[in-house]
Amino acid sequence: MSPELTTFLMILSLFILLAGFPLAFGIGTMGLLFGVLTSGNAFLYMIPQRVVNGTLSEYILAAVPLFIFMGTMMQTSGVAERAFNVLHGWMGGLNGGLGVATIVLAVLFAATTGVVGASETAIGLMAVPTMLNARYSPALASGAVCAGGTLGILIPPSIMLILYAPMAGVSVLQMFSGAVIPGLMLGIAYILYILIRTALNPSLGPSMGREGQVKFFSRNSLIDGARYLLPPLLIIVLVLGSIFVGFASPTEAGAVGALGATCLALAYRKLTWKTFLENCYVTLRITSMIIVIAIASNLFTGAFLNAGCGQVITDLLMGLGLGRWGIFVTVLAIIFFLGMFIDWIGILLITIPIFSPILLNLGFDPLWVGLVICVSLQISFLTPPFAYSIFYLKGIAPDIELHQMYRGIVPFVGMQFVVVILTIIFPDLTLWLPRVLQG
Repeated sequence: MSPELTTFLMILSLFILLAGFPLAFGIGTMGLLFGVLTSGNAFLYMIPQRVVNGTLSEYILAAVPLFIFMGTMMQTSGVAERAFNVLHGWMGGLNGGLGVATIVLAVLFAATTGVVGASETAIGLMAVPTMLNARYSPALASGAVCAGGTLGILIPPSIMLILYAPMAGVSVLQMFSGAVIPGLMLGIAYILYILIRTALNPSLGPSMGREGQVKFFSRNSLIDGARYLLPPLLIIVLVLGSIFVGFASPTEAGAVGALGATCLALAYRKLTWKTFLENCYVTLRITSMIIVIAIASNLFTGAFLNAGCGQVITDLLMGLGLGRWGIFVTVLAIIFFLGMFIDWIGILLITIPIFSPILLNLGFDPLWVGLVICVSLQISFLTPPFAYSIFYLKGIAPDIELHQMYRGIVPFVGMQFVVVILTIIFPDLTLWLPRVLQG
């Protein structure tokens, strides 16, 4: 079987699997099948080496369950609900104040979870009913919660950044530090949009008046802020600060964060043996899913590259005559298209081993490429037909119509595209902080 035919058949099988077949089992089976067809029994002998040495031996992957457990324990502690109540009181007197409080909480929670589902669910359960009761537009409420929830996949400690780093040959510290500015840019853009939109049309996000506002400098307000905002901020500083200054590796910092979140839940009297076991189960389930997809993707890309398909893709892209920037945009377009059908884990683990060598040979900075791709993958959570953020929100807010949700996310998708374009035009948005920390 020629490399060209193998490439066509493997890509065709991938698109067929996107129709709803379980991703891990589908790509794993196809990888095994084409590996045996193209390489014979030698591919079977390579499997243990690829699985153990190529996936399971990555020390940095030990940070994944730690950060997932940290996020689930933060959710258990009830800190998100308490922090939202404080922010709600401070900003309730503004038009769009509840939307702004939602985004601020999303940024705060994104820095403690690293998982979109947990972040959006925790925020949505509190923010959506509050905004709807305050006569907010369902579309605006939906857009704020969905877009804010996706920040969890970009703002460190992000599971996506941890998985991407070893595949691209860059450090997790560089990925974490490089994602800080784009993540904060997105959060600020969302806040400015909500404030401007509600200033032009107050009916979309009316203020709650004096009765719904708490004076910022009142004694009770400052005590509540110190009690419910400082502890999670302290955990964020301990985790990210220890990584950025080189005091701890991401895995060690993840252990500190998991312990800190557990102590926080204990201090707020929310920790029971039952909730502890439930958090362990959720952590085990999500981690197992990631590892299984990683192993299956490793088999698929291993068969793909061993059969010479990587060279076929390289020759195809080079033969288009688009130049290095045209090829880069084409790769981003492919990733964006896949994002409409499969989640970010499958996209990363399938495409990066194939496209990363091509982009590096064209002279692109591997760290910059990785950060642009990771910022772009945020969009995949909001783009139909498989917009995972919409599905999460529909599960916790069934009274909001789907067309209202889709209408609400359109401006936020536009802002995500703008930030992606800015990170491409101005590379220092992603590379400045890593250079500072490295220096």
